[in-house]
This record gives sequence, structure tokens and C-alpha cells, in this order.
Amino acid sequence: MTSTDTPTAPGVLVPGAHRLIRAVESGDGPFTGALVSHGDDVAVCVDAADLAGWGGWRYSGCEHVCGVLDVRRRSDGHDMLLPWCTQRVEAFLGRRRTADVLLAPGEVTTLVASLLRGVGELGDDVAAQGDWWLTGDGRPLFVHGEDGGAARVRTAALIDRVIPHAADRATARILTEIGAALREPRHHRDDDARWEHELLSSAAPRPLRTDVFAPERAASVATRKTVRVPTEGVSRPRSRSTERRGVREGLLAAMTVMRERARSSLERFARTRAADRPTGPIGAERSVRHPHRRSLVLAATVAAVVLGVGLMWPEGHAEEAAQTVDAGRAVRADSAIVDGDPSEVAPSSTVPEPAPSDEPSESPEPSPGATEDAVSALPRLLEAIAGCVHDGSETCPDAIVAEMITPTDGLIIQGAQGSEVSLVDDYGDVTVMRLSPLDAEFAQPEQMVVLERPESEWLVRDVYDVAHQPG
Repeated sequence: MTSTDTPTAPGVLVPGAHRLIRAVESGDGPFTGALVSHGDDVAVCVDAADLAGWGGWRYSGCEHVCGVLDVRRRSDGHDMLLPWCTQRVEAFLGRRRTADVLLAPGEVTTLVASLLRGVGELGDDVAAQGDWWLTGDGRPLFVHGEDGGAARVRTAALIDRVIPHAADRATARILTEIGAALREPRHHRDDDARWEHELLSSAAPRPLRTDVFAPERAASVATRKTVRVPTEGVSRPRSRSTERRGVREGLLAAMTVMRERARSSLERFARTRAADRPTGPIGAERSVRHPHRRSLVLAATVAAVVLGVGLMWPEGHAEEAAQTVDAGRAVRADSAIVDGDPSEVAPSSTVPEPAPSDEPSESPEPSPGATEDAVSALPRLLEAIAGCVHDGSETCPDAIVAEMITPTDGLIIQGAQGSEVSLVDDYGDVTVMRLSPLDAEFAQPEQMVVLERPESEWLVRDVYDVAHQPG
């Protein structure tokens, strides 16, 4: 197409035969072009030059493999009319699972039978690369392209995701058998007919419901907070539990010092009273009592300072609090020596210290998954997923639940610096977040990411594109 914003593109030999509806961007489907009318239906009009080397040329007329529907001639070339694909099958299944709306038995029959027929239509092209999409009317199509994977592997992965939707054990057994066969290089064509017959016997086919979307609560949207994903080299803010733990340890250390000072002062006061009872000059009595009274006042002052520092400590590291306490002890000892009574330092040194085996020197640090929330965990998960995609791994156990395959496209594979995160809803151990492109003009669509915390660490449970409704 040379123009997508005029009712009739320049150079079209039969004006008005295919009325222009709207432009189709790269994020709206597998093809970039224009959505036009095609009889009673719609199609995507793409310049033939943009499809050079495309693997779907020879599949025109197939029911479940994307091929050319029609050719539109221009004075300067040709346009291809292709099926309008609105969403990936993987995203469709993800939305149904997140919305907690399982596929009906008839929908399972329709989807699985379509996948099997599509693999059969590919024939000997077992190395075909691409992905499964749904057309505007809900028909599964395999679309050749570089952003997917091997046809049989992708189909087997989708079959695995359909198994939780099975209404009975017999259907689950059939789906498990189909998935295992598709992971082999080939399987007998008679098996396709047998599997389809068994599925049709369990439930009659029915159209796929494409109007089910993930729930998004109005209250959550109104109070939604947007968090920029931290970049490398920027430390995460300390958790409140860590800060409270540090302040608590500092206060305990300060209170211990206060108890030691009070006990030492009482002991010195008792010794002084006992030593002062013998008769002697009044001046001598005053000379003995005066330095002890001054030392007692100094000890109380130092203890108050230590307590104040512990209460106002902003970050609460236990080590820093201990250093402050040690500094207070040093000031107290130096003050006692300056006052002319070095023996006063001895009582504080006789306080028993805990044995190394009684208490660990450092409190064990909690695991990252036990303290971080979903928003803090998402950057780590995005980096792990990007690494799995780079390595070509179909599973990513460090970031994705076991039953989910590694995504192959979208913002989720761009790493921690490739998107902006919006918290949509928080259910405790399950959180829904939205990934948005950093550049508003960037063509890649937003994605919804579902995180869950099955044990102590967050994992990605589901990811799907935000639906783009036709305009």
C-alpha cells in the first residue's frame, strides 16, 4: 500500500473494491498494513514486496495455516490480502486462565482439532517457524514468521496449556498423548483422525469465546501506582523489616550499656559510703565524695546520649549501633580516668560477655524472596527471562512456573530496562502488573504479567498482550 489514510489508495486499478477501515501496526498482529473490507469479511492488505521470502505463500486455501486470500493489483505493483489475526492463541489461553474462565468442553474440541489440522496441513514442512494466532472470528491459524518457534514444538506447548481446561480424565489423557506425539519429529496421520474422533465423541465443537478478558478492578485502577523499573547500579531501598530490625538491635545494645552503667554506679556508690564511714576531716570527706558524684553525673549523661542516638538512628544497622555503643564505653572510661579514679573502669570490665556459642555473631539474612515484594522482584524476573530467551530455553525455572513455556516476544523479553511497570491488582501471593513501553510511540503492545509466590520466591505465572480492539 502506498497510502492508508485515503478511501482509495493511489494506483489501485479497481477503486472502492476494498474499502479502507484503518491502519494495522506491527503490534496489532503478525502483519503491518491496512485493514480493508473483503466481501462480507475483512482482511489485512500488505504490499507484496514486504512478503518476500515469507513461508506462507504456498498455503493459500488452507483452513488453519495462514496463506494469501486474494491479490489486489496496483499500477505500480501488487497487494496481498491476508487473514486478519487479532491475538495469539497463547495470549488467549492466558486471559482465560487469569479470568478463571476455563474453556468449555466444546471449545477444547474446537481448539485442539484446529491445531491438529494445521499441523497436518503443514505436511512435510516440519521445520516451519511461526506461531499460532486467532482470526477475528476465532479461527486458529499458524502464521509463518521468525518471532515464534518450530511448529510442532509450539503446538505441543499449547496442548499442554489446554490440559488444565480438560473437564474429565479421558480428555486429559487424549491431550497428554497428543502433546507427547507432537514432540516427536513425526507421527502417523491416522492418529490425528483417531484423536479428533475421540474429542468429538466427548464434546461437540463450539466457537471460541474471545470476549473474556482478565479482571481489572475499578478501585485498583483508581489507586494504581506506577513504578519505574530500577536500572543496573541503583540499589533497591531497604525493606521496612530490615530497618526496624536494625533500630531494635541498636536500642537493645543501648539499654544493655545503661544497665551496666547503673550497676557499676551503684557498686561504686556503696563502696564509697563504706569507705567514708570512718571518722576524718570534713574536708577529706568532701574531697572523696565530690569526684564520685561528678563521675555518676557524667555516666548518666553518657547513657542518655547513647539512648538518644539509638532512638534517632535512621537506618538501623546493628554494626553501626554497636560501634556507637563502643564509643560510649570509651568516653565513659576516659572520663573516669581523667577524674582521677582509674579503678572505676574495672567494674564495667567485669560484666560477663556472652560466649560465642551462645548467640551467633550476625543474625542470618532472610532470603530475597522472603522480603521483596512483587514490584521489587519483577526486574530480577525480567532479566532472568531475557537470559532464557537469549539461550533459547523453552523453560526458565528461575523466573517462570514449571507448567509455562518461555515467552518469545513482547516487552517481557526486553529485560528490566525495556519497560515501565504498573501495579494493577494485588491479591497477596498473586499480583497482576502491566508492562508498558518506555516510548509512547513504540509499536510494541502493552503486556499483562501475573506473578505468584508459591513458596518463598516470586515467579511469573502468566503473560499476555493487552487486547487491541478494532477501531
